[in-house]
Amino acid sequence: MKKISLNLNNKKATEKICNFLKKEFKQRKKSCGILGVSGGVDSATAAFLLKKAEIDFYAVFLPYGKLAKKDKVKKLVQALNLPSNRFIEIDITKIVDEEIKTIQKTVQLDKIDKGNIMARTRMIILYALARKLNGLVIGTENLSEYWLGYFTRWGDQASDINPLARVWKSQVQELAKYLSAPAEILNQKPSAELWPGQTDEKELGFKYQEADPLLELFCNKKYSKNKIIKYGFNSSLVDLVLKRIKATEYKREQTPL
Repeated sequence: MKKISLNLNNKKATEKICNFLKKEFKQRKKSCGILGVSGGVDSATAAFLLKKAEIDFYAVFLPYGKLAKKDKVKKLVQALNLPSNRFIEIDITKIVDEEIKTIQKTVQLDKIDKGNIMARTRMIILYALARKLNGLVIGTENLSEYWLGYFTRWGDQASDINPLARVWKSQVQELAKYLSAPAEILNQKPSAELWPGQTDEKELGFKYQEADPLLELFCNKKYSKNKIIKYGFNSSLVDLVLKRIKATEYKREQTPL
């Protein structure tokens, strides 16, 4: 297979993102960022970028039951040297369970429904905090998740500003290393942790390192399926990734013209 380079100039990317953040906060006249932190690599990278840009921000931890990565969140807060008054923890277990209980009086919910409720409950809290603290909700969705539809609409996808919007997942991981994110966060398997044992790879059926070069060719360079296969990609992987993109089109904004 021909090699497709997705190497990011981490120094230039960091400078560009930080300048973007500074400009946006100044123009929007907002005093702080509101960042939901999960203990994952995406929110950790966003946190380090905010710190690098010298943007005042609140790290908001919204755990549900035993699924939360509290130990990794603590490591992140320590690595950021974040003041205690800039860390907020709100347990969403009772809120989510009550929502689920109420809805199930009408319809039965599966684990995906419940995961979506968790993600949207977090969104409600982040926006409530943003309004009261004159802040912007910071997004953590990366470009791979966008094209694969691996997000909850009006949940983890919702934000006012997203520093990772144009960065592939594999590039986020490299950027996190460059920004000195804790090893415990860097070395874990990506997971939204919306139910026990969940990982991105299990749900998607492939690794981001496998999919990102393919996504670059299809989504950015507009290569056809056949041309991508001729490039040397496994045809089963191509089918799986393109099927995922097609199946999640409804999640990406559609317009009539």
